[in-house]
Amino acid sequence: MKSLSLLIVLLFAAAPVEAKQNKNQAQAAKNKQAELQKKKEKEERDKKREAINKVLVAKDKNHDGSLTKDEYLTGEADQAAASQKFDAFNKNGDRSLTRSEIEASLGL
Repeated sequence: MKSLSLLIVLLFAAAPVEAKQNKNQAQAAKNKQAELQKKKEKEERDKKREAINKVLVAKDKNHDGSLTKDEYLTGEADQAAASQKFDAFNKNGDRSLTRSEIEASLGL
């Protein structure tokens, strides 16, 4: 009887430890998933920033760090669609796109 009581006590004592380990493992998996998601989002932002840099280098002919409408439209196949995009991106209406306006338009 004594050994049965001891066995029952040990089983009940082990259950909370096992449950805590499972909880810790689940939290670790959740943290790892969140970390991977943050890494993926950072990589996407970095790709967008690199694309912006490429566009600015290619189209900013006077190297002032912004694009006029003429600079933006250069080389665009669909001038009407590109013109509409330019107007949508140009939030302050100054007829030039700054890096920050382009970034904001891309959700950066």
